[in-house]
Amino acid sequence: MTTKTKTESQEFLYLSLGSIIAEEQIRSKIDMTSESFKALMESIRDKGVLEPVLVTPKDDKYLLLCGERRYLAAQKLGHESIPARVVNKIMQKDEILAVQLTENLQREDLNPIDQAKGILAYIQAKHPEKNYNLDGVMSELVSYNRSPDYVSQEVSLTVRETLEISGKSIQTLHRTISLLKLVPKIQDVIAAGKLPLSQGYLFAANLGSPDFFTIFDEILETPVTNIKLEKMLTAYKNAKHLPSGAVVGGLPSSVLVGGKSAYQKPIPIKKKVAVLQNAKSYFEKKTGMYAKPDLQTFLDELRGLVSFMEEQVQKAPATVNIKKPGDKPRPQI
Repeated sequence: MTTKTKTESQEFLYLSLGSIIAEEQIRSKIDMTSESFKALMESIRDKGVLEPVLVTPKDDKYLLLCGERRYLAAQKLGHESIPARVVNKIMQKDEILAVQLTENLQREDLNPIDQAKGILAYIQAKHPEKNYNLDGVMSELVSYNRSPDYVSQEVSLTVRETLEISGKSIQTLHRTISLLKLVPKIQDVIAAGKLPLSQGYLFAANLGSPDFFTIFDEILETPVTNIKLEKMLTAYKNAKHLPSGAVVGGLPSSVLVGGKSAYQKPIPIKKKVAVLQNAKSYFEKKTGMYAKPDLQTFLDELRGLVSFMEEQVQKAPATVNIKKPGDKPRPQI
């Protein structure tokens, strides 16, 4: 059943729930047992659906763009129809994502992780030919921030559109997407609002911290300030300035700097590469002996390492000349 109604000079449709297709949603799976969803059901039971859902024609039905929680609540309550606003036919994935992002961000109806996933998916959908992964998108944002001329006109336009849709600065946009580099366990905590977003950014920016997960578990039990958390996550970076017997984050400073002395000659890169190659060979021999969740955890750690190394590449000098303390310049001849 589809009937037209007019209220407050705004025309919308009452659509039968059966005529609406609820797919391609930007939001993660909705928990219909949560207190917020139960409260929504109570509101709809008492007052009805006050805010129309947003749909677009698709074949002989309507594709739900925004309002999935209202749609599911009405369905669970046994309603036959729901008020809906209909926008022009939208079929392209990037257009659907743009509408969903705009509507949900304006309503502040997405948690930070769903925002990040939506923004990432939008940029990927705008440029399917580039086959962007998370690191590829983050790299483009870094290049755009340094100079828009560093990226193609098409990508530059997409970044500007994304900034306009999200209402975020380029730095905040980058930090938001960086949350997706965190393991699912931490993402879930951020999505549930159990960890301040600003601290989520700090964890995403310090994936190389040796006590990363220990610190995470500690602050969930005993919350700390952002300044304190940053010091905890970056303490290992100062280990080379400490005495060899000092302990940082539960680890001896000599371990953190990789040897007997803070001034020890660095291990050749080819040896580090060999470690990775050995890991590849190991997993090839053990195919089928690890469960999917275990391999996913390992993959998440590798992605964190990739992000960390990309940052190191940007900071690294073209050449290095390591000197030991007390080294004296050679006499001129």
